[in-house]
Amino acid sequence: MKLQIGFILLSFSLCLHSHPAHGQPTDFPDKKWRQYATPEEAGFSSEKLEIARKAFEASEAASGLLIHEGRIVSAWGETTRRFICASVRKSFLSALYGIYVDRGKISLNQTLEELQIDDVQALTATEKQARILDLITARSGVYLPSAYAPRNMEKNLPARGSHAAGAFWYYNNWDFNALGTIFEQKTGRGIFAAFAAEIAEPLQMEDFAIEHTYYRFEPEKSKHAAYLFRMSARDMARFGLLFLNHGRWRKKQIISAAWIKESTQPFTKSLGNFHSRDGYGYLWWVSGGINGQPMYYASGNGGQRICVLPEAKLVFVHTVNTYDNNEVSDQQVDQLLALILDAKTAEPQAQPRLVEYNPPRKPQPEAVKAASDLATFQGKYRHRFLGEMTISTSANHLMLETGIGKFKLFQIGEKQFFPADIETPISFQPSEAADQRRTVVSVLDERKKVEKVVFYY
Repeated sequence: MKLQIGFILLSFSLCLHSHPAHGQPTDFPDKKWRQYATPEEAGFSSEKLEIARKAFEASEAASGLLIHEGRIVSAWGETTRRFICASVRKSFLSALYGIYVDRGKISLNQTLEELQIDDVQALTATEKQARILDLITARSGVYLPSAYAPRNMEKNLPARGSHAAGAFWYYNNWDFNALGTIFEQKTGRGIFAAFAAEIAEPLQMEDFAIEHTYYRFEPEKSKHAAYLFRMSARDMARFGLLFLNHGRWRKKQIISAAWIKESTQPFTKSLGNFHSRDGYGYLWWVSGGINGQPMYYASGNGGQRICVLPEAKLVFVHTVNTYDNNEVSDQQVDQLLALILDAKTAEPQAQPRLVEYNPPRKPQPEAVKAASDLATFQGKYRHRFLGEMTISTSANHLMLETGIGKFKLFQIGEKQFFPADIETPISFQPSEAADQRRTVVSVLDERKKVEKVVFYY
């Protein structure tokens, strides 16, 4: 009860002091983003941003998008291509919790016992005392296997019963996946449908669609699915801008300013294996500062980031093509941010010149209508490292389902296809060898990157 009263009082206080000077953007994108005609219009040095761009290009990053006061300063790489968001998904869920806590649909003080949450391995009476608040801050005290968990996460799980709820921070997907189950149970809405209606549509996201989301179940481990998003940098930037603007989008308060403030505070500062990071809030990471600038951020494996710097009035999105197993370290991203902040050398122009942002179109293979019998390729296949994959037909085209989502296949030859988002060519080949049939092989180039993927049928 005290927690809920405190939250209400905080909401009231923030309403009285609406829109503080720090972090108040002056513009919002419509269906398309607008961009400063030159970085100097936003107070940035083109020469210094070029240094940052070269550092970006020297890494394995896929895109970088810098927003100042709601307009694009710099855009690098593939800002329209959807990549796996990885654990950035958790900050999306935090935003949804904020909306429904504010509506009175969810109480952070409810326990797992009251919610009747259990799992394949039954929870103990002690574990069931964990509250939603404990899960959303990664302090549940429940140390069970979970879907979509990296090996180290489960390998280093504390012993069951070793810590009471709320007493110890451990980053475990069980907490985050169970929060997804609880959200859907309490609201009666699917996570992706709620995100589309409450956030993506009001923000006019350009590339988001529910078909690019995916529930990953691993029933042998847990009842609770991981909820996976694929999203472009330019859509992730809209989400970051919503938080920079205290949950308001134009004249609509989508998430309460109180939740934005509360959820991005460093609830925990002792982060165990994540000791290089400074703090953790409600499914958000909190930085002690880059070049003296406070920052909080959503972070996903491989280098996926949505960074919000309230005092600098900046949002920076960084994505990595993890389909190709590329990776950019935390240190590299922080160094890039430091270079970007160093490029801010002056105040922005009072009336900056703006242009519509039209990202360059990446050439794509031309789709063809081939006489192939698509049904021939249907069925389950197995990849040595990536596990089971399924090929199915839908509306006269093929679909590829993997452990990270479903992808439309565009036909570019009789037996050649081009998967949306992944963009690594796929071919189907008949095999005389029984032990090779229904297998998948990745063909590598001289850089040890996947050049194409062969499905044997």
